[in-house]
This record gives sequence, C-alpha cells and structure tokens, in this order.
Amino acid sequence: MPSRVRAGGESKALVVQQSPRKRKRLEVEPDSIPQPSHHTLKQEDVQDSSEDTISTAAKSSSRKRRAKKDVVLDEPGRTDIANDQHGQVVNTLPAANAKRATAIKAKANGTAKQPIEDDGSSDLSSVPDGEDESKPKKKRRRKKTKEEKEAEAMPLASRTAGSNMFVGAHVSIAKGVENAITNAVHIGGNALAMFLQSQRKWENPELKPENREAFISACSHHSYDAKQHIVPHGSYLVNLAAKDAAQAKKSYDFFLNDLKRCESLGIKYYNFHPGATNRDPLPDAIKRLAENLNKALSETNTVVPLLENMAGTETIIGSRFTDLAEIIAEIKPEYRGRIGICIDTCHTFAAGYDLRTPEAFKKTFKELDDLVGLKYLKAMHINDSKGMFGSHKDLHQNIGTGFLGLRAFHSIMNEPRLANIPLILETPCERPDPEDPKKTIDDKTVWSREIKLLESLIGMDPETEEYQKLEQDLAIQGKAERDKMTQWVADREKKERDKEAKARKKLEQTEKGQKSIAGMFGRKGKKKAKTPSKSSGSDSDSGSA
Repeated sequence: MPSRVRAGGESKALVVQQSPRKRKRLEVEPDSIPQPSHHTLKQEDVQDSSEDTISTAAKSSSRKRRAKKDVVLDEPGRTDIANDQHGQVVNTLPAANAKRATAIKAKANGTAKQPIEDDGSSDLSSVPDGEDESKPKKKRRRKKTKEEKEAEAMPLASRTAGSNMFVGAHVSIAKGVENAITNAVHIGGNALAMFLQSQRKWENPELKPENREAFISACSHHSYDAKQHIVPHGSYLVNLAAKDAAQAKKSYDFFLNDLKRCESLGIKYYNFHPGATNRDPLPDAIKRLAENLNKALSETNTVVPLLENMAGTETIIGSRFTDLAEIIAEIKPEYRGRIGICIDTCHTFAAGYDLRTPEAFKKTFKELDDLVGLKYLKAMHINDSKGMFGSHKDLHQNIGTGFLGLRAFHSIMNEPRLANIPLILETPCERPDPEDPKKTIDDKTVWSREIKLLESLIGMDPETEEYQKLEQDLAIQGKAERDKMTQWVADREKKERDKEAKARKKLEQTEKGQKSIAGMFGRKGKKKAKTPSKSSGSDSDSGSA
C-alpha cells in the first residue's frame, strides 16, 4: 500500500511502508518530499514544531478517514500525484509507463476501473495532462508528397513495340474513364479492359462530354486502337436471362447503357457474362438472353457484345461451349456479324477443358472451333487457376503458379490465331497495406511483370534451360497455394464419403429393422392360420363322435 505523509516546516516526517509481513518505519528527508499546494493538506495535519515526529500507529485510523485528501507517495520508482494550484491532478515525480499515468489520474479522480500496474519501462513526463492514452488512436493515412505522386505516376515498364500479341490488364477508371489509358500505360500494357461505370450499383451518372473527349484524346496520344485492343467488362449485376420482370428490365437497361457508352467512346468490343438460369430450364433461359441481345443490337449500331465462357455449374450459362453456340444460333441473321465470344483460360480449365499440354490445348481449341467457330473469338482473359481441373471454381491465380501452369500460356502466346486480339490479365495483384495490415492495396508491379513474362514466351523454346528454370521457379512459388487447395478438396471428398457411408448405414439399419418387424408379424400370422385348422378338425371329430 502507498504510505501516508504528514509534512510541515523543516521537520522530518515518518513514512509507513506496508509490506506483506510487517510494517516498518522509514525516515524521509523533508527535501525529498514534494511540497503540495494548500488545496491538498488539511491544516490539522501540519505540525508546527520542526523537531516533532508523528506517531503513525496512533494516527492510522484518522489517516484512513482522510485518505482521499492526503498526498500519496508510492515506493521508489513509482509515480506520485498531487493537486496543483488549480485543483487539477498532476504528476509530482517522474517515472513509470504512459498507460499507468492515465490509470493513476483516474484513480485520483475516483474513476479508475482497473488496478494500476507498473512495468517501470516508460517516463510519464511525456504524457499530456488530461489525455487518455488507454484508448487506441485511429491511424490517419499519411498524405503523399508531390515527389511520391510523381514517382508513382512513372511507368513501371515500357510498352513493347512491334508485337502482334497485345497483352494488357483490367485497369481502374477512378476519377474518370480517361484514366484507364493512363493506368494501362503505367503497367506497360498494349491492351486493356475496364468497367465503364460502377459494377456494384444499378444507378450511375451519365458519361460526361469532357471525360469522353479526354478518353478519345488519350487513346490517340498513346496509340491505343479502341476498336481492336480495348474491351470493357460488363457489370456482374446484369443477368439478361432473368425471368423476373423487374430484374430483367434493370439488367437490360444497364446493359444497353454500357453498349451506348462504348459507341460514344469509339470502342467496338464489350465483354459480358451470359447470366444464370435461376433454376429455370436452360433452353428457356437462353431464349430470353438471345431476345435481349437481339433487342440491344437493334438499338445500337457498331458495338459487338462478347459472350464470356464461364466456370460455373448447371445454373450458370456459358460453362459449356455448346451454350455459346446455342446463344449465337438464336441471334438474328442481320446481327450475326455483331456478336462474338471471349474465352477465359481459368474458366475454361475449371469447366473441364484442358489446356495444360500442347496436345490438350490443340484438342480444346479444335472443339471450340467445331462447336462455336474461332471466327467469333475476339478477346481472351489470361488467368491461371487456383481451382483444380474440372472444379467449376472461378478462382484466378497468377501466371504459372496455379494448376494450369506456364506451358498453357506458352501455347497461347505462340498461337497465330490469337494474334491482334486483346489478351487481358485478371490475375490477383493485392498485397497487405503497410499503413493498415487489415486492408489490402493493389500492387501494379504484378501486372507489369506478368505482361513482360507473357511477351517473353513468344518464340521461346520450351526445351531450353531458360524456359524450364522459369517454369520451375513459378511452380515453386505457387506450391503452397496448390497444396492447400489439394488438401481442401481431399478433406471435402472424405467428408462426402463419410456422409454417404453414414446414410447407407442408416438405410441398412432401417431396412433391417423393417425386415425384422415384417418377419415377426409374418410368424404371428402363420400361427393364427394354423389355429383355426386345428379347431375345425377337432369340431368335426367331436361331431362324428
């Protein structure tokens, strides 16, 4: 316990220290005792004589009654408090840690909730009077300097000139659609994709003339062909196959608005997801989708919608090449030249079409050509897959690190039929935010490196040491993620097997119980059948007698 002190004039005072075993008296020099203001000590507590001492034992009960008004001194190394001339609690000795300072103040004011602990590691002199250090402060994001902003705006990689393979990524249009061009230049891309408006909500501001002019000017300045190498992506909210009238109208209006924005910006191709059946029969859903497409094509002039193949299950339209073929077949002949497809490598692999070896790649593209026609292929999304082959999981992974592997992308980059179309990366580029580890930020260097990686595959011999080392390094880089997914699939399959085994066992027990009951009643029935025969026999015998 802290000791209680009586002080006055030049006299010596006694301090009683409470220990677990005993009490002992200590002499304290008057100079070592901080002199509190007159607000702290009561007059009767001050002794006039400088030579007298106070008997602590005799006055202990009185001190307890006046505990809240006395000056409190802690043991050496601890912090003392008193009231200043304005009646505010202040520190009178340096020491201890900052959190304890707040606790001591709270205790003096009668508001302490937790016991005071001291680790002796900090100085309280830096704690502002009245500031509560116990509450965590919200970190404010540091504003970037002009130099930092200029450094960030510098291109991460230069654009490759003279190539007929146009690689890029899906970039942001934050603060204006024209910034998509700037962001594509920043990562060294020769193609790009973007959303034309927010894909998280139905209502968005109309495209402003100044943004339109700035976009067209940026395309011209940086030599991007909007009719060939820019392919915007449709909103995930849109479902042109929706059966519900309200949902169908909202989807169609948003879709048509995007198509008109494309034409306003001079963009020819527009990629979108075909939609979902919502458990309606697939042919009916495809018919509704095709009707909306025909209507939208009749209300526009030049834009070409591209149906994207999907990774999903039966309720998702486009996971089979036959879905795409059936939709195109429903397009009116006069609009057939204004429809196309976009093939996503991750979706293709997850849907059960293999691309991992040159032989598998050729087989899949032959099937696509036979069922749909490669003449409709106007763009590709280039992604590795976190999901296993045929998993129906739409999980994108960085190039060469997933289950597809680098060889699939070597086949793509050396396929002549894929020249001069936009090849768009949608690979993950997030990393932890250094200012807030709970959040993530985009690391655009990922895309700039992957663009150069894909371009380096053009003409590279896969039998060389250079290629094999590159393939091996990327495979090692993604091994942990692949192992994690493999284990997850194995655990899920085991769980399903256990569930099926349990269901079979339960069914067998039920059937066994039913047979037992049936057998029991069967035997009882036979006994009843025998009883009348014996009875009738005895009656006849008695009657004859």
